[in-house]
Amino acid sequence: MSKLNLQWVSDSIGDDYKNWNKGDTVLMEAQTGTGKSWFIQNVLLDEMMDQERLLLVCNRTHLKRQLKKDLLEKYKQPIPSTLEELDKITTIADKVTITSYHAISHTIQDSIYEKTTKKYNVGHYDYIVMDECHFLFADGSFNNKTRFAYKELVQEYYPHSIKIFISATMFEVRQPIINAVNKIKNNGFGLDEAEIHEYSTGTDYSYLSPKYFKSIETIVNVIKNDTSEEKWLIFISDIERDGKKIMDEFGEKNCSLIKSGTVSDELKSIIDDSKFNKKILICTKALDNGINIRDSKLKNIVIMTWDRITFIQMLGRKRININDAEQVNLYIPTRYKKSFLSKLKVFKEKERELELHHKNPSEFYNKYDNDLKDFQFVNDLFYRNVVTGKIDVNLIGMKRLYADIQFAEKMIEKFEADKKYAFIKEQLSWLGIEDNDIESNMLEDVVLEEDIEKLEDYLNSIINKKLFSDDQQKLSDLVVRELITISSKTDYRTKKINPTTLETIIRDQLNLPYAISKPKQETKGEMRKKRYIVISKIN
Repeated sequence: MSKLNLQWVSDSIGDDYKNWNKGDTVLMEAQTGTGKSWFIQNVLLDEMMDQERLLLVCNRTHLKRQLKKDLLEKYKQPIPSTLEELDKITTIADKVTITSYHAISHTIQDSIYEKTTKKYNVGHYDYIVMDECHFLFADGSFNNKTRFAYKELVQEYYPHSIKIFISATMFEVRQPIINAVNKIKNNGFGLDEAEIHEYSTGTDYSYLSPKYFKSIETIVNVIKNDTSEEKWLIFISDIERDGKKIMDEFGEKNCSLIKSGTVSDELKSIIDDSKFNKKILICTKALDNGINIRDSKLKNIVIMTWDRITFIQMLGRKRININDAEQVNLYIPTRYKKSFLSKLKVFKEKERELELHHKNPSEFYNKYDNDLKDFQFVNDLFYRNVVTGKIDVNLIGMKRLYADIQFAEKMIEKFEADKKYAFIKEQLSWLGIEDNDIESNMLEDVVLEEDIEKLEDYLNSIINKKLFSDDQQKLSDLVVRELITISSKTDYRTKKINPTTLETIIRDQLNLPYAISKPKQETKGEMRKKRYIVISKIN
């Protein structure tokens, strides 16, 4: 246990919130677990005047649900027994309205296409709190509707509202927010008095113990060897491959899966009690924001994502007491250069469509107007302008694409210099952590403890016996085919392992106290002139 070098949000801001004025913008970069929700619920709301109203915008259904429960409890209002009833609630105590970036975007879109007469004017709220505001750019690679929420919340100016942007990953969205404020001020509207207030809790991930793996099979074996009551939170990037693999290995008795649209007892437990019940919880990005897991048994987190924002957000689902931080094992993949080359190829193909739209609009329209199914490939980059009828560029999607290209190119270059550990070092840099002995924390050739026990039982049964060719092959097969312990490029499964290599595996890799003699020749009997080895136990 250790005290982290972090501030609580309430301490970082102090009483300075009393100096915020209508029209101001507040940027709060807060490491997860430093009390940003507590500040909103127990400082800001309590200081608001009776007639003042607050809009709380978040980016995930699960987060909305948890916030609603907290606020209903705060204002001593009944908490619905079902998620369906909870979802219907939008305003609490006539003081706080909770919505999402998605809801704002959809309402604006519907009004453009005259599907509703409702106008989503956020400007009548005194405070507009945008929780997890990184969403406005982070989801730009697959959701082109974020442009509606971005324009409404970032680019529009509301002189009677204080905008508060909060995230643990502010680095992408911070400058665009500042640029938008400065642009409004420079437009000659007499807004020179509007100010930007910035705060930070600092960052400290020293409570993590990083470990590295190349394949999901390694993680499966590590979990199988874990006979403790510790729990595992696993964020996967491929639900069909990795999620199915883990579920098949451990079954529903030991494992739960939460993805977009999941409604389950396990999810309800997380929302109600901030805990999951089974040993393993597999999650997609659907759980990467806002959900809090406060469980001392959760000691292991596996993150298999590709980008920094998602990585930090996933890590933040485990709530840490910053004054008494418990150690958590963090498992991250090595990845390969070829993976980033594949991603870059896709990114570049999409970039070519941007260039085609810019340089040869006629060819662009000829391509997509006549084969709309192809438009799915670039629907994050373009949209049809309802006023002009033309296809316009989604600037947020374009910015996201260029950021992804830049990152992929950077990683390819880093893999040129460090073919094995480039992505590991990149992920550690996101956490401000260095590891000078990556090799020792690399999980390879993880063997099941029960298989080692079987091998040990077999070794005990053959101690001091002469092992001729067939018996040596049986031992080789047991070690290699069942335990798969060889790190060499040599495929030992096609032949009998020589005694020296066999002893190295047994003693050094499996840590079993057995020695193997050099081959000897039998001098009598029917096995005369045949070579054998002898297993002995080391005291």
